[in-house]
Amino acid sequence: MRYLLLALCTSVALAWIPSPATADWFEDFESYDVGDGLHGQGGWMGWDDDPAFDAYVTDVVAYSPTKAVEILPTTDIVRTFEGYTSGCWTFTAWQYIPGTLSGQTYFLLLNTYVAGTDYNWSCQVMFDETGFMESYPDGAQLPWVPDEWVEIRVEIDLDADLQRFFYDDQLLYEKSWVDGVSGDGAVNIACVDLYGNGASSIYYDDCSLIPGDPSPAGETTWGNVKSLFR
Repeated sequence: MRYLLLALCTSVALAWIPSPATADWFEDFESYDVGDGLHGQGGWMGWDDDPAFDAYVTDVVAYSPTKAVEILPTTDIVRTFEGYTSGCWTFTAWQYIPGTLSGQTYFLLLNTYVAGTDYNWSCQVMFDETGFMESYPDGAQLPWVPDEWVEIRVEIDLDADLQRFFYDDQLLYEKSWVDGVSGDGAVNIACVDLYGNGASSIYYDDCSLIPGDPSPAGETTWGNVKSLFR
């Protein structure tokens, strides 16, 4: 099944000709002012549409060029998507975790999200102060890299019901998308959820969701992804 996923996604990537009309989503946080909350802007909202869970734009660290978003201890920020119900997709985010991290912070992708009503999780990865990340519920682990920008990449094949999670180009897990966390989910990419969970601050930058694999050579870079939206 792994080779089938790679073949399907590569064929989609090669067949897809990027243009402004067919580009999907990317977020580099450059359109906001430093100190802005994301809630209510650019499709972002606090969990259950509650601004108390907001995240804020910062220039303390950035992957490119000058701004990123800070995930505070109180943050639970969601960016919703519509129409992602078939085909191969790649979700990419650049993450910066200070070596002084305390607590546990989460990166999540949901297949169902209706604020205050209905939720189903496909991807749940926890990063904690021990220096390891762990996926739920399978318990796969990798060490995370402190004080550096590192790529998170989730390759999703909705037609084959498969997802693969990479951290710094290392495979953390491969499993079902529909049954990845909660079970009995939908063939759909509903949202990304960046959850502070009371942990000290971490940062994200240059997030994207595009068809197939943005780099057929296997080296995903923000330059490659950002060029698709010009």
